[in-house]
Amino acid sequence: MPRILIVDDEDAARVTLLRILQLEGFDADGVENGAAALQALARLNYDLMLLDLRMPDLSGIQVLEETAVKYPRLKVIILTAHGSFESAVHALRLKVADYLLKPVSPEVILNSIRKALLDDEASPSRGLVLEQRVEYQTNSVLKGENTLLRLSNGVQIDLMRRIITWNEETIHLTPNEGKLLGVLLANHALVMRHQELVRIVYGYRLGAEEAAKILRPVFSRLNRKLAGLPGGDQWIRNVRGSGYMLEIEERESGALG
Repeated sequence: MPRILIVDDEDAARVTLLRILQLEGFDADGVENGAAALQALARLNYDLMLLDLRMPDLSGIQVLEETAVKYPRLKVIILTAHGSFESAVHALRLKVADYLLKPVSPEVILNSIRKALLDDEASPSRGLVLEQRVEYQTNSVLKGENTLLRLSNGVQIDLMRRIITWNEETIHLTPNEGKLLGVLLANHALVMRHQELVRIVYGYRLGAEEAAKILRPVFSRLNRKLAGLPGGDQWIRNVRGSGYMLEIEERESGALG
């Protein structure tokens, strides 16, 4: 039976995940910080590590950098509430099996673990190349022109200011969230491939699997923000194995689009 190490400084999260894995029949241990993780790895042979990023002593990235050298066959899944594009790219370069953003269901975690344990393929970071220059689409949305869209239900999307307003609510978008939403709006109802979204918004050329892993936590955050809007939880669709598409049914003829 595969042996799994859980590294998370949140006691409740670590204990809950430990019980879930043990109930599934895995031989699992839990430790509360990066130093304890390195000590555990030195004592026992683990097949997979679930690793948090933000911890009080050694960060998850520091642990990952050390284990990538010492234990190259160890599968690692990042499980964090503090994800970023930069940490995701760095983690992929260090050959993590997956990058998951909390909160995430036990089913998703278990599926990721099973896939990682079955997947003996080489580095998921193969073919990662930083572009010297991002070639944005010529659509006016990405040029910063005509970036205001009003919906018939009162929602207003302002990509120039990176805010979405409805009634008295204001949702603030990060620069990359605003760009992603702009690209999807510019290609309304069309599926945008993972690789194209990463290339256009971030300037990286990645394979399909790597790009999908990078985008998953970003869209998870964006969808949580949109969920408070009428119908917002249905705007962005994950087209499995292909990419993402945006479809807003109640569009008005505004400046955007």
